[in-house]
Amino acid sequence: MRMPKSLKTYMCLMLILTFIAAELILSWNISHAQSKSAQNSQPDLIGVVKNISGSKITIYIANLSSQNDGRGFGRGRIELTSNTQTITVSSKTSIVTRVFQNGQVTEKKLSTKDLKTNNILYIWYADSKKKTISKILVQGTYDPYQTPETIGVIKKAESSRITITVATIERPQPRQNMSNNQPQQRPAGQPPQGGFGRGMMNLKLSSQTKTVAISKSTEIVTRRFQNGQMVEKKLTVKDLKSNNIVYIWFSDSKKTTPKRVMVMGTYSKK
Repeated sequence: MRMPKSLKTYMCLMLILTFIAAELILSWNISHAQSKSAQNSQPDLIGVVKNISGSKITIYIANLSSQNDGRGFGRGRIELTSNTQTITVSSKTSIVTRVFQNGQVTEKKLSTKDLKTNNILYIWYADSKKKTISKILVQGTYDPYQTPETIGVIKKAESSRITITVATIERPQPRQNMSNNQPQQRPAGQPPQGGFGRGMMNLKLSSQTKTVAISKSTEIVTRRFQNGQMVEKKLTVKDLKSNNIVYIWFSDSKKTTPKRVMVMGTYSKK
């Protein structure tokens, strides 16, 4: 029995459409799987934007100082290195950031024009040779003053120098129950030892003292809440007092001249 020509044409057309649909679904599944894989895997490279020129981005290579406790990557502290690398973004590179929307974390698409100096980038490559970038995730902005080089409590403040007692920050031990099985409590409004750090850190003084020179270029600041936001207020040497807790960043390798001093409250032994 001969098949009508019109039916044969119809069947051929259906086979072609089925094949095209299968190809599209397979491509989408592969793309979706790669996207999910990139989203849930560790980045191939972490960097902080140094400068941007068209499709080329020069970054300072960075590391995470510590990984998290199973909540996904990106919760460690960024440690910047002096090594730089230039990466090239193509039209196939997905640039995104993550935002909270309707109670969920969603990805928002960006372009190279949205990238700024000091943006933290998590980078995935599409190939094992690490030449083609498949995805860049913008993870906020790097704070160059995130970790102080020296922490101290001012012992003496003079017009051109300060003498500090070198200190370290340590995590407090878990509170022990008292004999009556009631937890130890701190009077309302009384800060933890050291007087700062959201109640999560304790300041431990050492026996070492250090004198550093304050130059005209030394930036002296403190931080305070204003209109619901943390803002910096500039200070002068005259504003520095004994027992001020200071975070210090230096401008020289010998660590004798600070480029930045941040006052973090007042130390109290009580």
